[in-house]
Amino acid sequence: MSRKEPIYQTILNALILELNSNHFRKNAPFYSESELRKKYQVSSTTVVRVLNTLADQGYIYRIQGKGSFVSKFNRGTAVRITDTHPYDVDEEQVAVLVANQETVPPARARFAEPVATWYLERLREMKRAPFEFSQSWYLSSLISAGALKKLRAVHSIYALIRKHSQLDLSRQPFEQEYAATCVPDQRVADYLHVGLDTMIIKIERWVFQGDQTLEYTISYMLPNYFGLRLSSDSKSVAMNQIR
Repeated sequence: MSRKEPIYQTILNALILELNSNHFRKNAPFYSESELRKKYQVSSTTVVRVLNTLADQGYIYRIQGKGSFVSKFNRGTAVRITDTHPYDVDEEQVAVLVANQETVPPARARFAEPVATWYLERLREMKRAPFEFSQSWYLSSLISAGALKKLRAVHSIYALIRKHSQLDLSRQPFEQEYAATCVPDQRVADYLHVGLDTMIIKIERWVFQGDQTLEYTISYMLPNYFGLRLSSDSKSVAMNQIR
């Protein structure tokens, strides 16, 4: 005999379906507690639990004294993110400034400890004008020491890794975070030819293989070289596919 689904879960699933449809506009008022009690003939305790779960999962947000509202971005909708940088990547120049195995990765890099890594610093330029400075850590096994003896001859770290390890990092699972912030220190400011109070885009990237971190990169990019486009195909995705 199959076990009946709890009423709380039934209501939650039904409301998620509504939120993933065109029933509500973004930032529009959501059902009140009293409306949900009448709609499903359940207790206040059940309604509050459902609303709190929807808020925890990012479907709605709640304002004390005003009620619940539909989130601007729906976690149940598949979103496509496209890099729309306003420059031709074929015209950029990349210089590897530093390569060593002594600089320890930060805790945010999520490498297993202890682990040997390569540390690299790179500067990207367009027509000799620098626009991005990055610091990266890679598992040392991905890059041969001989490949980094002549830094001026290195133009693509991913190409070196493909050659040495037969691994394409661009096809591995990754996470990326963006933040608008000021230049972190004078060294970065000098590389980018800007002042310490200049607003830049900070980009953090993690590349994984299974539970293992392969790469951690933190970059500082001038905002006029940065662009992202978000689009949705309006197709819902399962909650276990959302990270």
